[in-house]
Amino acid sequence: MATTNILSILKFFASKQKSGVVDFGEFCAYLKKYSEHHLEELPSLSCYIEDTVKSLLPELEKLISARQVAITELANEKKMINVVPYFVDKFAERYKDIEATPNLPFPTIADLPKITPKTIVTTDSADSILYKFLDNQELNDRTLYGLILPNDEPIIILPSNVEVKGLVENSLAKVQYMLKKEGYHDYFLKKLTGTNPGKELTAKNFFNRFVDRPDHAIEILSQSSEDFYLWHQLCYFIKQDYKKVKDYTQEDISTIQAIMITEIAANYFKSRAMDKSKRDTALKTLDQLLNKPPYYFTYDDITTFVDSKGQPLLSQYSEQDLKDWLHEKSTGGDAHSLPDLLIFKMEDEKKYFIFKSKILQLVIRLCTEAREVVRRTITDHWYIVLKNFGSLPEMHDQQAFEARLQQEVREQSPVLYSLLTASFLPLLTYEKFGDEDADKVTLFANGELIPYSELLLMNRHEILTDSKIKLPFWYTLPVISWIAKMMLKQPKRRRNIKPKTSAQQYHEKESKESLENMETNAMISKNSNISRKIQLKEAARSAEKNLVSEKSTLDRELESYEHIWNKKLGESRTNLTEDVNVLIRDYMRTVLRTMSPSGFTIERIRSLSSTLTKTPALMKIGELDALERYIQLYIIKLVKNLPTYSQLESLK
Repeated sequence: MATTNILSILKFFASKQKSGVVDFGEFCAYLKKYSEHHLEELPSLSCYIEDTVKSLLPELEKLISARQVAITELANEKKMINVVPYFVDKFAERYKDIEATPNLPFPTIADLPKITPKTIVTTDSADSILYKFLDNQELNDRTLYGLILPNDEPIIILPSNVEVKGLVENSLAKVQYMLKKEGYHDYFLKKLTGTNPGKELTAKNFFNRFVDRPDHAIEILSQSSEDFYLWHQLCYFIKQDYKKVKDYTQEDISTIQAIMITEIAANYFKSRAMDKSKRDTALKTLDQLLNKPPYYFTYDDITTFVDSKGQPLLSQYSEQDLKDWLHEKSTGGDAHSLPDLLIFKMEDEKKYFIFKSKILQLVIRLCTEAREVVRRTITDHWYIVLKNFGSLPEMHDQQAFEARLQQEVREQSPVLYSLLTASFLPLLTYEKFGDEDADKVTLFANGELIPYSELLLMNRHEILTDSKIKLPFWYTLPVISWIAKMMLKQPKRRRNIKPKTSAQQYHEKESKESLENMETNAMISKNSNISRKIQLKEAARSAEKNLVSEKSTLDRELESYEHIWNKKLGESRTNLTEDVNVLIRDYMRTVLRTMSPSGFTIERIRSLSSTLTKTPALMKIGELDALERYIQLYIIKLVKNLPTYSQLESLK
């Protein structure tokens, strides 16, 4: 026999007896008759026909462990069964009566029968129970909750099939019932308006809105975030007034309990409103950070965002809030437009988030950045081939040249390549999303991406000419060049080796220098000043990995961001850049005197750059997002170039 079936039979028997406390012997007799009557329907009841007591006791033990029943032994050795579900339903009826008649008292633990043990009530502080169930509550008939109130007020019983929200509504109704009385209404209204000079009308409107709208009391309490101070004042005045009463009536006690419940609920809704405001502010900050350079971020990057005070945003909203926000931003929009936040995937399956309003701006920046690198790489490669008297298809065929450019972009600027091949990019050409460059740049023609040579503003003939210019003059003399070709031409296998990209060469050099620094640091650990500088340089290299892609270099990133914030031309441009660099160097010279290597983290770099960006001199420049990113990279460059080796030579 299942435990739940015995409990149902117990509850039914208790309802017939109209009591939550039933005699053990009488129930055994009833269970035996019930089993005989329903044996054909439920053959499992046969065990209760032969030996009812022996079969029933194990089931009752399970119910006692689950706190669904309690056994009480009277002085005459008579056993009584206390049925919790019966009490749950009984007290739930009381709450329905209170809803109709607010002046009825709340059920308290004293309303249980004297022989019923108080342990069947699950007691906890009222604020704990309200905070636990106000947002999410599962209704059932299994538990009697006891709400412990301050000042030793009687413990209120709340059955688990009554919503905590209903308890709050009943409490508000009791307060409204009291405030509608002639003697109380004007008295408390005068106290509330008198303690809010200059805001008398606001206080009066709050008071009247609450008293005159009983059907919307819970909405007024939960949604009026600006009125929480008035709620606390009103509750305080009522409690203070009741403290003067010497002999409490049952109605007075019920009103005091209602005030305490109201105050707890007001604190809860105030806390929730503050959390919501904090979460909304953090999400707005997240929106702003996603609109800052470099404009594209992985999910892991987003989880590390901090606000202007250096506090992690993820501590101000939950990870689920973040996922919901990203999902909403990346799936919104109507049938004729893309969502505000788009996702593109790299070849290594890494996903990035980017606002669609920043895509064209980023593509232009990355094309400008990639142009110099790709041109230099191809020019150097063609020079090597021509120097060995070789030739490549892309030197003479435009289609092969376009394929070479595409491959170079794929290797040198993977983010640009992923954006250009993203499925959403063609759709953006049909949208007007307010970018100032939208009418100046065209990425598609006749439904197809324009050639890479146009994107990068590169000409095959110019590159070939530049490569030939670098050759010695005698390469242009037919006879001499033919003789040299026969004597100096390298094997084909060696000529076809593709040179490493500038980014690969840069990172290999960085790895080599990092290893040398570690070895040098071990050798000179006794000289704390030099050791500290080497450790700072390694900390700078570690920070660089967070800000510079493996496919790029530090100088390339600096130049890219400089093009964004420095709009001047010619000598004025050079002077402005140098002025900014001098300001950064002077600032860092002071900071580095006291900074420990362990303190030179990416968070510290961001804090320093934010402080510098907010100085009056730099605020006038504009493009502060790009400028701040430039400052971060320049700080890393400064620390990486600390003069340690010259000091080592002086020690020798």
